[in-house]
Amino acid sequence: MDFGSNLKKLRKAKNLTQESLAECLNVSPQTISKWENGLSMPDVSLLPVLADYFQVSVDSLLMHDVSTRQEEMKALAQEIHALVDAGKVKDAYATLKASMGKWKLSVGMNHLLCWVTYQYAGETRGEERVRLLEEAAAQADRVISLDGGETGRTAQAKMTKCLCLKDLGRMKEALALAESLPSLYSTREIVLARISEGDIKKERIKTAMQYLDELKESISKEER
Repeated sequence: MDFGSNLKKLRKAKNLTQESLAECLNVSPQTISKWENGLSMPDVSLLPVLADYFQVSVDSLLMHDVSTRQEEMKALAQEIHALVDAGKVKDAYATLKASMGKWKLSVGMNHLLCWVTYQYAGETRGEERVRLLEEAAAQADRVISLDGGETGRTAQAKMTKCLCLKDLGRMKEALALAESLPSLYSTREIVLARISEGDIKKERIKTAMQYLDELKESISKEER
């Protein structure tokens, strides 16, 4: 159920017509009709008024359930990763792009789109590849802006943008951005390895070394 359907349900529960509700709010009946049919939304200042009148919270009025939204986001992310793992990167990109209207301000979903766009660029050539690389770089900027440097996603977005800039031949920009990233010495894996003890310390060191081995393997492939 969306806001319009919910408003209609609440109105009918009070045995109100659109005209009577409109009169209470000093708006036209056509305005109420547009709200209920999803053609427009009330001014934000009217939301508390409506919520108080129907004795519900603003979140309930708007049908905004945080836990449900998080579950929906998790399910979509799992679907996208499954498509990528199955080699259907183009489908993953199209599915996520079509859903982003709902997740415009989500750092996590914008970060996922940045990564998927870069992966899709790797499967294309020519002008389309350039377009996708530029889109991924712009998406990385959006992640950085939304995140405000608060989580590791900023660093991950910067890394993806560095890769995009490199592939676009903009090495000077890529190097300058890379210089702003944390050093290897202060990364999570290294710090956890240094402060842990016993068997946990061994596992942390093993994890850190795996990352270094993957880096060495990646560099070796590029040099062949």
